[in-house]
Amino acid sequence: MLKNYYRHGWRNLLKNKLSTLVNVGGLSIGLATGIIILLWINDEYSFDTFHKNREHIYLMMQRVQRGDGISVGDVTPGPLAARLQAQLPEIKYTARCGFGGQELIGTGSKSIYQESIYVDAHYLDMFTFPAISGNPVAALQEPDNIVLTESAASRLFGQENPMGKIVHHNGQHDLKVAAVIRDVPPNSSIHFDILLPFRLFSLSNADWIDRWDNNRLQTWVMLQPGSSLALFNQKAKAVVQQSSDEKTAELFGFPLTDRYLHNGFKNGKPSGGRVELIWLLGLIGFFILLIACINFMNLSTARSEQRAREVGVRKALGAGKSSLVLQFLVEALIITFLALVLAILLAKLAIPGLNRVSGRSIAFNFLQWKIWAGLLSLLLLTGLAAGSYPAFFLSSFQPVKVLKGNVSQQKGSGLFRKGLVTFQFIISTFLIITTIVIYKQLQHGQNRPVGYNQDNLLEIPVRGDMGSKQALLKTDLLAIPEIESVSAGTDDLLRFGGGTNGIQWPGKTPDQDFEFTVTWVQYDWVKTAGLQLAAGRDFSADYGADSLGCMVNEAAVKKMGLKPPVVGTLLGSNPIIGVVKDFVANDPFRSPPPMVIYLGKGGMGHTFVRLHKATDPQQALTKIEAAVKKNSPEFPFEFHFTKEAYQQKFNGLRSSGFMFNWTGSLAILISCLGLFGLSAFLAERRTKEIGIRKVMGASAGTIWLMLAKEFLKPVGIAFLVTVPLAIWVMHAALRSIDYRVELQWWMFGGAGLLMLVTAVGTISYQGIRAARANPVKALQAE
Repeated sequence: MLKNYYRHGWRNLLKNKLSTLVNVGGLSIGLATGIIILLWINDEYSFDTFHKNREHIYLMMQRVQRGDGISVGDVTPGPLAARLQAQLPEIKYTARCGFGGQELIGTGSKSIYQESIYVDAHYLDMFTFPAISGNPVAALQEPDNIVLTESAASRLFGQENPMGKIVHHNGQHDLKVAAVIRDVPPNSSIHFDILLPFRLFSLSNADWIDRWDNNRLQTWVMLQPGSSLALFNQKAKAVVQQSSDEKTAELFGFPLTDRYLHNGFKNGKPSGGRVELIWLLGLIGFFILLIACINFMNLSTARSEQRAREVGVRKALGAGKSSLVLQFLVEALIITFLALVLAILLAKLAIPGLNRVSGRSIAFNFLQWKIWAGLLSLLLLTGLAAGSYPAFFLSSFQPVKVLKGNVSQQKGSGLFRKGLVTFQFIISTFLIITTIVIYKQLQHGQNRPVGYNQDNLLEIPVRGDMGSKQALLKTDLLAIPEIESVSAGTDDLLRFGGGTNGIQWPGKTPDQDFEFTVTWVQYDWVKTAGLQLAAGRDFSADYGADSLGCMVNEAAVKKMGLKPPVVGTLLGSNPIIGVVKDFVANDPFRSPPPMVIYLGKGGMGHTFVRLHKATDPQQALTKIEAAVKKNSPEFPFEFHFTKEAYQQKFNGLRSSGFMFNWTGSLAILISCLGLFGLSAFLAERRTKEIGIRKVMGASAGTIWLMLAKEFLKPVGIAFLVTVPLAIWVMHAALRSIDYRVELQWWMFGGAGLLMLVTAVGTISYQGIRAARANPVKALQAE
């Protein structure tokens, strides 16, 4: 029986080629989108699942009550790990982690920068990073060892066996390669190229590593099986409050299994995170596939008059309703299967490009059972969703009526079809409006005045012992004619990481205990960075007492409630010598945070160089490189133009914008495919009517308008429904952004015009073709 259904369904599909092509085309695009989104979601949920002990690993985090709410941080004091291990029997292992960033390692004449982290030995007892050679746990117990990943070892030693070889680290230490581990998988939230013993980190940071008031490290714990996280958190909170002066801090363990997807916090409570983006993208994929299914329903029910006699004859010959439903569902599954084969090909072709744009490594691996299960689910769900309504609709015809020639469509079927078309365009219009708003918000942030002059400003990262030679480097750089000024800071101008609270000032109230962003700089920082002063002056070598002073930004002055004159006000024990006008720091879409700037005495992490306006950058870079090499010949020359680095902040948003453009375009394309098929069928069904109208004198324009009217009305209704919904959603989405674009009428009008033009262009082909047809052929006897 199924074989007969298949043969009959296949013949019917070949007979109605246009309908089949439209259905297969629309479903294949929708299914390809569904496949890609499912692969992306599967990749997102696979993060950190390779760790065998993942269910028992927790990152220690702190909730801290501030005057303006509860903040959550993932950095903790250095002594915490040992104290927790000693006092809480639930803990099996603890490990501290310090981030070294890009550090220089070399052997012989070869040197490369690699991403490094410093960890305690039990770190590899907790996390699953398999060893290739050596014992990495034992290696991390000695401060003169280093653990390389397989790729780092290959980059440094080629085909040679790296075990026992000596590696020069940051121009300061000679370390022995004591173990090699496999590369960190791409679906890991932790990334590194080399592991270094934490004891080495402790020796380099002895001034703060044992202090409870300095939070710079990650602390990981692995609990014993069966331990209660709630009970553990209660005990951990008590340990911190007994050991630290920060009585408002609440320590808690955050599961590794939640760290990647559920890492959002609002006023101290878990609140979404990256998983919200997954839900959004999954919802968009669902709607795109739904649009394709709606096309199938529309075309199938629109062709009901052609199938009515077939249904009547089959019922008269004894076919039951269930067998007819099964027949039509088989046809739907055949179309869906053909669409799925094409969708797999489209997805395979699209994934490499999407990976390049998004920076992901999504793979379409047919050897995984999850892939086959997902494809089979898509096939069945899509086939049944697309074919169920047409199957029940077509099988409900009464044989007596249709065999007498009464094959008019059932009451309400046309209205239902128009409702489905309207729903398609609601989704498409909403996606267009969303795409326009995201694009304008991105442009708004990119064009935002940053508050300082980014032109001709470059930053040189300070590696290893380069900081101890910074004064000599500054002297050599200032001797270069193309250089206007030189300074340095602990943070670059794009990212500021340090923060503190508890600072006192005259008139401070209890509710003003907010957190300041803190940074240290060298002389001429304001001048070199191109910042502007609202009051006072920059740090200068001409003033011997500047080491006791500080500068603040306007946001700090406003939040402290200071009144002019601000210069001379004591901030703690440091008098304010200058007020810097607010500038963009960290997030381009956020308001500048309150900031206090101190004069640093030692080496800074970043050297800033301001070039003269008329300078040839390449000529100046050659001289700058020579000066850097003169002072630190063992380090490769690195630099970043601040303006270019700032624009890179928007790469992630550009990827998100691309995803919305892509999904919106697909939704429009599938909707237009459906319109094309429906308009073709409508023109075919009304051939004789059109012929009579032409004989009676109707113009081509009148006939085109008659056909277009039926489809332009759903587009107009969709626009009227979508605009209020889009305004509400966009307002809610933009509310959390400090520096946001204002919604304007043209964003919605432009989306409506685009949908109108697209719809008119889609149906015009069939309308003009019908209007220009010869009426004699339309009216001749069959």
